[in-house]
Amino acid sequence: MAPSEEDGNGSAEEKENSKKAVRRGGAITTAWLIFYNITMTAGWLVLAIAMARFYLEKGTYKGLYKSIQKTLKFFQTFALLEIIHCAVGVVHTSVLVTGVQVCSRIFMVWFITHSIKQIQNEDSVIIFLVVWTVTEITRYSFYTFNMLNHLPYFIKWARYNFFIILYPVGVVVFPQLYFHMLRQRRKVLHGEVIVEKDD
Repeated sequence: MAPSEEDGNGSAEEKENSKKAVRRGGAITTAWLIFYNITMTAGWLVLAIAMARFYLEKGTYKGLYKSIQKTLKFFQTFALLEIIHCAVGVVHTSVLVTGVQVCSRIFMVWFITHSIKQIQNEDSVIIFLVVWTVTEITRYSFYTFNMLNHLPYFIKWARYNFFIILYPVGVVVFPQLYFHMLRQRRKVLHGEVIVEKDD
């Protein structure tokens, strides 16, 4: 932490050295955040291209999740760094809000979709994949261009308009997964025979 302007302790030389250290730290932090946001934009673009290519080649989304799951898991798990960014003050956002957002997605990917093979071809999974992909490409490209002080209007417009459709659609996918988990609960905890539909 750099001393404040009002801090009477320390020589002028120490204060100047401290300011230089903060500027260097600021430049390193900025470079890291630009690198991180470019990486995440590229990762979600790779996912978008892979999803489009799969659908164009197969003519169906059955099997899509399986084909892109490694890339999805990597980039969604990599987002844990955002909690660290908040915790150490690199990004001035609530650790709690960021933690809930990131961890809920990781929970969806690793503990729901990865663990329950039967739902991987459900419409709801495909919908959240599309919603997340569009959202993340928009969000990370917004951060990248903003940090580079070269924010195209379209990216700005997309960042503050796409959510109007994407957020409700993203939420609509969850009842299907929720009811699937309730069926699994009855099956596992109460021994009920549940007939799953074939894909």
